[in-house]
Amino acid sequence: MILLYLSETNLRDRLFVQNLVFNFKFQEKALILHDAFGGTVKDTRFVTKRLSTLMSEAMVYNNGFSADQRNLFYWEKGEIKVKTGLMEQLLAPIQALVVGPVLKGADGPELADPMAMIAAARQQLPISETWVFTDNPLSPLGSKRALIESEADTTPLLQVYEEEQAAIMRALELRPARLLTPNSMNG
Repeated sequence: MILLYLSETNLRDRLFVQNLVFNFKFQEKALILHDAFGGTVKDTRFVTKRLSTLMSEAMVYNNGFSADQRNLFYWEKGEIKVKTGLMEQLLAPIQALVVGPVLKGADGPELADPMAMIAAARQQLPISETWVFTDNPLSPLGSKRALIESEADTTPLLQVYEEEQAAIMRALELRPARLLTPNSMNG
């Protein structure tokens, strides 16, 4: 299973979303976790459903849920856990599962840290690779499909692609992670 992380910058870019949906043609199952959007649970839920709808319109079989729905991700003793059996059951007949970072909190739904959710998914699910996307969907950096495993991998990239510093740092935080664009997803 491939884990795709979409930043708020990615989600706000219409060209990025169009290219992501259009180029979603690889065979491996995908878990798509995205950043919170607009700083509210309501906006984040809307983006999860909107992304799922756009993928369906492009004939990508998927489901979209906020993480608190069906308790796909949940808090247990201060740690984020994944309902792995349900996740695998939901992914069996489809290509992708779109999950928004909303967890059940003490006072109701709350935005969660997507990085913590990614860490939990990587520990508890059979994730083969993590993909992080450049902020510019047409960046030549993404066509290289660079694998970021250490700070040493980022130094030459930062010297040439300083405008992609935020994306490179996200990939470093999620290392090992592949840095790409929607146009380079299929190799």
